[in-house]
Amino acid sequence: MIRNFAKGIPFLLFILLFFINIYLVGGLITFGDLRGVIDWAQIHTASLGTVIFLLSILSWGALLYTFYKKGWVEPVYKSKIYRIFSSLLLCLYIAAISAFLIIAYHLGIEELGETTEWIQQYPERFSFTVFLLALVTFGLILIIGEAYMASGLALIIFFLISVANYFKKEFRNEPLFPYDFVQIGQLGEVIPMISGAFSLPIVFAISLCIVVAAFLWWKLPKITLGWITRLVLLVPVVYLVYSFFLYEDRFTAAYYEEYASIMPWNQQNNYYYNGPVIGMISNLKIDVVQKPDSYSEPAMEESMVHAEETDGEGVSENKETVKPNIVLYMNETFWDPTNLDVKFSEDPMPNIRALMDENPAGTFFSPTFGGETANVEFEALTSFSMNYINPGGNPFNNLLSNKPYPSFVSYLNDRGYYTEAMHPNGGNLYRRQNVYPNLGFDTYKFIDDMTYTEKDNKQFVSDESVARELLDTLKEEKDPSFVHAVTIANHLPYDADKYEGGSTISVEGEGLSQDSKTRIETYAEGIKRSDQTLQWLYEEILKLDEPTILVFFGDHLPSIGANLKAFKETGYGDEEDQQTNPKFYETPLLLLSNYDSGIEKDLGTMSPIYLAPFISEEVGLETHRLYDFMLEMKEEIPAFRNRIYMPAENEVVESTEDLPQSTQDILQDYHHFQYDVLTGKQHVVDQLYTEE
Repeated sequence: MIRNFAKGIPFLLFILLFFINIYLVGGLITFGDLRGVIDWAQIHTASLGTVIFLLSILSWGALLYTFYKKGWVEPVYKSKIYRIFSSLLLCLYIAAISAFLIIAYHLGIEELGETTEWIQQYPERFSFTVFLLALVTFGLILIIGEAYMASGLALIIFFLISVANYFKKEFRNEPLFPYDFVQIGQLGEVIPMISGAFSLPIVFAISLCIVVAAFLWWKLPKITLGWITRLVLLVPVVYLVYSFFLYEDRFTAAYYEEYASIMPWNQQNNYYYNGPVIGMISNLKIDVVQKPDSYSEPAMEESMVHAEETDGEGVSENKETVKPNIVLYMNETFWDPTNLDVKFSEDPMPNIRALMDENPAGTFFSPTFGGETANVEFEALTSFSMNYINPGGNPFNNLLSNKPYPSFVSYLNDRGYYTEAMHPNGGNLYRRQNVYPNLGFDTYKFIDDMTYTEKDNKQFVSDESVARELLDTLKEEKDPSFVHAVTIANHLPYDADKYEGGSTISVEGEGLSQDSKTRIETYAEGIKRSDQTLQWLYEEILKLDEPTILVFFGDHLPSIGANLKAFKETGYGDEEDQQTNPKFYETPLLLLSNYDSGIEKDLGTMSPIYLAPFISEEVGLETHRLYDFMLEMKEEIPAFRNRIYMPAENEVVESTEDLPQSTQDILQDYHHFQYDVLTGKQHVVDQLYTEE
């Protein structure tokens, strides 16, 4: 009997849908619009749900009893039409549930009312999202061949996407992009970094539900489709999925024009107003690098003419070549926490503050917030900007891991430098084990290759270990050395137990929650230890016989609490500020050397793309055309990222259209060069990397 009931589950789904539609039609007649229908359902959720459920159960029971008495259960269950129809019904339910979950997690799972209001406001976008997810679910059913298993798998996948989007938005105020899925193979290294954000009871409950569902699937009748049916249906479904997901220049573009409002210039709004599913689909791009509309061989030749015209203009004459050791010391999440409006029991970075007063120093303008360290490395090592990478694109994973590219590393190799990269974590993260050799490093060390791997916290290798490792390289190598050293100790989570004994720094602030107070204190403790390590490292560098210059900077600001919690509580800024205010991307920049470098003390604000040309010029190395061009570009616009452009002598603007025409022109040439080198036809690569 139980098996007969199980075989009739699709009938129950159909009857439920039938009564829901009766309410929708009746509500539309009564209230006149969908908003009124949903409002009434919100107010009378319990009674309406109970009535629909009871009517559905009674109708379902009567229908099954009739089928059982007439002997129709088995013939209907075995029929091809019934199985296809059942599969489509499952797709619709799974898609509707998943669409609601994905939107709810994006807007804030704690306030489901916001999700309902969103659906009321944008019913056509919700329906379009359901259609897209149903299409994917049906395709999965046709591939697997069993409707319940495929539907369950689809629900799990959609749920994981909603959770991933939720956590990325919470920690980085940035939605999940299609290119983020490239990092699925690196989850083993990513999850420990954010493990504190997971609730074990919820994880256990979800796991238990999956186990129970799997057991029921194993015991109860299934809905299978024959391979001929699957093959016949799969071809058009795959075509539709392809057309709707890569919709540009296809007939499906008309549906996005009618049922969505794509806003690629503002991804926060793009995801909010269209929902995460449509938002993600709108960012499915074949090219990682944004292709300039004007890109062509004649356009590239014209840009090269412009670059040649700017060679040497506004750039000081080369100094006497010193060929010092060069160290890029990129400190994970290093930032001055005293920028927050709270009172600290002590200054967490007194040494660096003093060093910045005595040595060349300025502000490093990161392309990212709260994470994506590899994107900062990309800018610093290639001199190309994340501003022209499609949203969510990660050049390390998507480009540099695939083949060699010219870089600051290869530039120094050509000038007799020994080059080494080190990162105290696994080499699989951001595929650094492939990227570093492709950039030209002679040697690259990860945690298993390092001599010093001591930790000063419960999870990550200490800054001191990295400092000792790079010092050994400088002492052992006879040739001048370039060391790219990335630390990790200050990486989140900032739980109270990160450091044994807790933090030695306490903070107080009006309106500060205990959670934020704990996280700020933990973060400040890490900054204190980084500060002490840099002071020790500088003293050791002063003892070296070879001239050495160290460039110290933080890769990005920290994510202190979910959804900018600590930043909001301390009055530092909210989500909109995080998108448009430079202070969310500014970290300390400090140059230390054991010889008179002659570098001016005020470095100003500088994007990472300028580090290589700036250092090359300052130490007197002969520069190629790209670096000459960028030194001139730095005079026009020393720092920029999406929605934040900081021209040298004007106010910060959100759009390139608000920049002076000369700045727009030089940025267009730069965009041409970046696209041509990274993914274009390389019309001018040889000319760009040629010295005068």
